[in-house]
Amino acid sequence: MSSARRDARPSAATPRAFFWVMFWSTLLILALLYVYAEIRAQTYLARISQQAHAQTALISEDFYREWAAALPEAFSELQPALESATHDMAQRIATRIDKAFEPVYDRLPLFLDFHYSVVGEYTELAAALSDRVGSDFQRILFDESGFERHLDAAVEAIGNDGEQVLGGLLEQMRRTLEDHVDMNEAELGLLARVGTLTLEDAQERFGTGEVMLKSASAAIGGSAVAAMLAKTVSAKAATKLGAKAAGKTAIKATGVGGSAAGGAAAGLLCGPAAWICAPVGGVAAAVAAWFATDKVVIEIDEYLNRDAFEREIRAAIDAERERIGNELATLYRDRFAQLIEDNRARFSEMSTRELIEGRK
Repeated sequence: MSSARRDARPSAATPRAFFWVMFWSTLLILALLYVYAEIRAQTYLARISQQAHAQTALISEDFYREWAAALPEAFSELQPALESATHDMAQRIATRIDKAFEPVYDRLPLFLDFHYSVVGEYTELAAALSDRVGSDFQRILFDESGFERHLDAAVEAIGNDGEQVLGGLLEQMRRTLEDHVDMNEAELGLLARVGTLTLEDAQERFGTGEVMLKSASAAIGGSAVAAMLAKTVSAKAATKLGAKAAGKTAIKATGVGGSAAGGAAAGLLCGPAAWICAPVGGVAAAVAAWFATDKVVIEIDEYLNRDAFEREIRAAIDAERERIGNELATLYRDRFAQLIEDNRARFSEMSTRELIEGRK
C-alpha cells in the first residue's frame, strides 16, 4: 500500500515542473525579444541620426576652408551675369511695352483730324464745360484702340519673361559656385538648403513675378495710364482752344470771314445760338458767318500748328511709355540684385553656422 503511494508522487509533480519550465522559458524568450527589438531600434535611430547629420553639417572642414576662400571670387564673377540679365530684361520690357503702345500711335492722326474740325472743337469745348476734359482724347486713342487690353497682356508676358531670365541667372550662379569648389552630393544639398539656387526657391522666398508686378499695377494699369495722358494732353489742347477762341472773337466782332450786315453782326455775337438772338432776316447769314469763320480759323490753326501739336502729344505719350518701362525694369533689376546679395550673405555665413551645428 505504501509502495503504491510512493510510485504516484513523481507523476503528480510532473505537471507542476512542466508549468514552471514553460513559464520561465516564456519570460526568457520575451526578454530576448525585447533586447533584440531595443538593439534594432537603437541601430535604426543611430542610422537616421547619422544621415541627418551628414545632410546638414557632416561636411569636411577642408570644404569650409575652400568654400570661404573661393566665395568672394565666385560672386565677383557673377556680376557680369547679373548685369547681362538686367539688360536682357530691360530690353524685353521695352519691346513689349512699345508694342502695347503701337495702336495708340497709329490712331493719333484720327485724333488730330477730330481735334482740327468744327465738330471736334465744339465737342472738346462742351467736354471742358461739363468737367469731362480729355474724354474724346481717351476714347479715340485708348478706348477704341484696346490699349488697356494690350498693356495688360504685355505686363503678363513680362512676368513670364522675368521668370525665364531669373531662372537662367540662378543656373549661372549654381554653375559658377560648382566651378570654384569641388562639392560632393552632401555639400551640394547643403547649398540648396541654405541658399536660393532654383526658380522654385526664389518664388517661395521672394514671391513670383506676378505678385511683384501686382504691387505696381496701380501705376502701370491701362486705365490709369489712359486717364493720366488724357488729362495731360487735354490741358495742352485747352490752352490752344482758349487762344483760338480769343482770336475768333476778334474776327467775328469785326464781321471778317462772315456777313457784315447788321443782322449777321448781331447774330455773330451770340455764338452757335445765333439763330435765337439774330434778327429774322439775318439768321441764315449769322449762322453761316459764325461757322464759316470757325472753319477758316481752324484750318489756319491746323496748317500752322498741327505738326507741333502732334509732337507735343507724342512727347507726352513717349514719356509715359518710358516711365512704365523704366519702372518695370527697375523692379526686376532690384529683384535680381536682391537674390544675388541674399545668396552671397547666406553662403558667407554658412561655414561658421553649419560647422557649429555639426559639432553639437
